Amino acid sequence: MKILKKIRASSKPRWQSALFRKPTRGLRCNRKPAAQTLLTTAARRWLMVILLMAALVLVSVSATVEAASLINVPLNPDLSDFNRETYRFVHRLLNKRVLPGIRRGSLPLTRKQVVSYLLEVTRKQKNGEITLSAIDRKRLNALLTFYREVRENSEQVVDQKDRELKKQSPSGNRRLHLMTMAGKNYRFSFDLRASQRVIAHLVDNVSEEQPAEGNMHVTTVYPHLYGQVGETFAFTTDTAQRFVYGEFFDDFFPDEAKTNFGRSKVALKNRTAINAYLKFNLPWFELQLGQDTLQWGPGYHDSLLVSKNPIAMDMIKLQATYGSATFTAFTGILEDMSQDINQKYISGHRAEGYFWDRFGFGLSEVVVYGDRFEPGYLNPVTIYLISEQPISRADGRVTGSGDNVLMSVDMRLRIVDDFEIYGELMVDDGNPAVNFKHWDTKFGILGGIYLTDPFGISDTDFHAEYAFINQYAYTHVNPVNVYKHFTTPIGHQIGSDADNLWMELRRRWTDRLETIFGYELERHGSGNIDKQHPADAPEDDIWTPLSGITESEHRLSVGANWVVIGHYSLYAEWARVWRQNVGNRPDVRENANEIEAKFLYRFP
Repeated sequence: MKILKKIRASSKPRWQSALFRKPTRGLRCNRKPAAQTLLTTAARRWLMVILLMAALVLVSVSATVEAASLINVPLNPDLSDFNRETYRFVHRLLNKRVLPGIRRGSLPLTRKQVVSYLLEVTRKQKNGEITLSAIDRKRLNALLTFYREVRENSEQVVDQKDRELKKQSPSGNRRLHLMTMAGKNYRFSFDLRASQRVIAHLVDNVSEEQPAEGNMHVTTVYPHLYGQVGETFAFTTDTAQRFVYGEFFDDFFPDEAKTNFGRSKVALKNRTAINAYLKFNLPWFELQLGQDTLQWGPGYHDSLLVSKNPIAMDMIKLQATYGSATFTAFTGILEDMSQDINQKYISGHRAEGYFWDRFGFGLSEVVVYGDRFEPGYLNPVTIYLISEQPISRADGRVTGSGDNVLMSVDMRLRIVDDFEIYGELMVDDGNPAVNFKHWDTKFGILGGIYLTDPFGISDTDFHAEYAFINQYAYTHVNPVNVYKHFTTPIGHQIGSDADNLWMELRRRWTDRLETIFGYELERHGSGNIDKQHPADAPEDDIWTPLSGITESEHRLSVGANWVVIGHYSLYAEWARVWRQNVGNRPDVRENANEIEAKFLYRFP
């Protein structure tokens, strides 16, 4: 966990710390004016049309029985519980080819999909088609117990199977919800979780200025209200109410809703995150309206085009799966901290397919635009690269410089069982094949490998992933079109003019205990996402890899997890960090130890 890392979407030097500022006085709520977050009249009209169409379809498709849950398994580990364990286990099963090809590059998955995968593995194991390790069998049973209310259909899992799972899982006899109201064709539930997180940053070697070090505590309460009616409608409101004290750096949750209390240097601060949406299961596709997070691409550590890093955005999303092919399209509202940017939107679509259970391919495209709402981008099957120019001209802009179009292509190849190689190429303006070094050739690359049970060591996972984003990728001549949501890049967390190498070895000793060894190298040039190409630079200017003075950070970490799925979890990590040229300043270095522990409990 990088506890001193700043989001480089902001041009403010990352070495500036809240320790060197005057303490906040009284109660302050940092929010933009409400008018800046409202949809335009045109956008409201389009939304009303879509909602009306969905309502008409729902009336025609009656719900008669309780169905599997349409709710997504969240991508943000700081907003929910046991979602990381869910995704990691599904990825492991996929890499071992005990599961057929699934759309792991178009996340999130729904609970219904996760349970269908787990039930398929259970069936194969029962029929002797596959053999799982004892630990994997226990994890499979624990997840089936946790999702025991979610069934693909009532005929696949009978009461006897439920009783067996409860006996095998330590959490099987626990209540799933704090409160539940259920009928023949509906179920509404309220869950409550709480966590305590402690972080320490201890500097032992620093040059020049006084380091920012100390302890920080984060107490979080997670209320979750959700429900489903029949097979056609579901909703969720999932929030995280954080209380932060002892904060010793600028802002640990820079984009979440803020309220500061107190007058002292050790003030209590409140941060709030939320995922809330409605979901409609229509005959042809799923329609989702509300706040959520997406992740596109094959990367396990991060993604180049659409990542889970920004906070949830308001969006309209449709998704359809036919066989091994999945199509996703969305339009969302972006926010910016600048008071001059009042309207900012993003539209995107992605097609992904799996072939022969070994090869996956994805093609994605997004466009960021602002200062007006553009109905032309609501078309889910248009091609933004073609339609952007006439739309920009019609709106009075110069051809090719109006809206910000980005594309990516990615692949996943499993040559043999337990070994996957994957890659992604993102292009943001320009044509690398024509003039690779021209400053307007903006791109990023990502590649990695994933091994399960390497060298015959059971219950082990190894990841290695590298990403590079060149000097002016994600930037734009028009500030409203910069590729970020609030202060966070929509793509890879490292932002512009940077690269990242990440390696991780995970070993499970029991179904509860896991150890993690990690190494990460991250480097940043002097560019950032808000630093566009200078207007007075030569037209034939070229981009520079890791331009200017390069800041670097080496991180070596050791961690352990103790997780009882559906009950509680305990995470602990120690990291040794070496930083050079901090803030892109020569000869400014810092060596430090970072220690973090987190305990999460699910009530009752």
